[in-house]
Amino acid sequence: MRGNPFTYGNPISDPQRFFGRTREVEQIFGRLRNKEFESSSVVGDRRIGKTSLLNNLADPGVRVAHGLEPERCSFVYVDLQLVDETMGPDQLWRRLLVLMRRHCANEEIARTLTAVEGRERLDTFDLDELFQEFDNKGQHVVFLLDEFDRVTENANFGPDFYYGLRSLIIHHKVALVTSSRLELIELCHSEAVKSSPFFNIFANINLRLFSADDWQLMLSRSLGGTGVRFSEPELAQVLDLAGLHPFFLQVACCILYDCHQMSIDEAARRDLLAANFRTEASPHFVNYWDNSADYEKIVLTAAALLEQTSAATREFSLTELRGVFSRGEPCAEHLVKRGLLMRGGDRYCLFSSVLGPWILRQISAELDEELSYHEWLEQNSGSVDRITGKHSGLKEILPKIGTRYRQLIITWASDPQTFAAMVGLLKNLLTLVN
Repeated sequence: MRGNPFTYGNPISDPQRFFGRTREVEQIFGRLRNKEFESSSVVGDRRIGKTSLLNNLADPGVRVAHGLEPERCSFVYVDLQLVDETMGPDQLWRRLLVLMRRHCANEEIARTLTAVEGRERLDTFDLDELFQEFDNKGQHVVFLLDEFDRVTENANFGPDFYYGLRSLIIHHKVALVTSSRLELIELCHSEAVKSSPFFNIFANINLRLFSADDWQLMLSRSLGGTGVRFSEPELAQVLDLAGLHPFFLQVACCILYDCHQMSIDEAARRDLLAANFRTEASPHFVNYWDNSADYEKIVLTAAALLEQTSAATREFSLTELRGVFSRGEPCAEHLVKRGLLMRGGDRYCLFSSVLGPWILRQISAELDEELSYHEWLEQNSGSVDRITGKHSGLKEILPKIGTRYRQLIITWASDPQTFAAMVGLLKNLLTLVN
């Protein structure tokens, strides 16, 4: 029996199943083809496809198609999630040397790699000599460093590590393609590291949502030869649930494909798709929320509330957003980069129709409260009094807000230009919930 062509558990490893990202792939290879052999930093939120992109770059056929011959250029992939807080530069370099040796076709260089690995202590001069030998043999090395923020946030990797690595990259045919959740300079563990010129060598390449063409390509190639066709209402539901987010499109299509294998009608398929998608999506929403700054959480909450007031279109404008949170515009643009907001012209919406209701359920949740409202108020009376002294409307709302979110609401309420509008939106929500 034919398996489901849509998968979402592991990153894509087969180039035939890698869709979209044409511009990003060409930009990375273009920087590697030029005389300076330049590095790139792939930036994107969780599940946006960073590892799949690095897997695609590492494929020999893909590299040949972009003008980089495997005989001349070694690509070394390493998953840096394995780097823990006890590790430092020595352990990382030893791991890279092992992987380089596995990919090395030149016996003489392979022997040198083995000798360097065996040294009791590695320093930058050892590595400089090693990469000089690569240069002498006309060999180039590309390190694909997945989850590089595990290094930038690790205090064991100090300024000396970055100065040394930058020197190797500048003086030899060595390039990095890193992936991280945010731009690397935003993830440094200290100001000394942040000020390093190392971060100036990268071009930042942001992975965003798919284009409509990317989505159509993924759909047609995945369903080709299966005999399964999704109806127009089903496709509209997939886009409503998943937006153009590549991971969530795979989730929705995978569920829908399985539904087509069952002996159920279209209405039942759509009901099952909606229920199962919510179950699969919720843990990922938790991660996105937990990795959002307070102002981003406020914008996401405001978006959910604004969508609720215009349920037919789920859209709002920047003017409407500024009307309920005057400080929200920069965060809205950042959330577009992250793929949590979609923008069409001058209108915005949350990428998934499921995300808004999920946010509002969290905000108004009263289950498993750690503190009663009165206990919480005793601990936070100062911040509450500063905000509610002149605005009694907030005092009616706070008891109905979940404990973990009350401070967020107080932060939002500190914007005097939009206080009344914010209170009005929250009152409408809590009236519907209760």
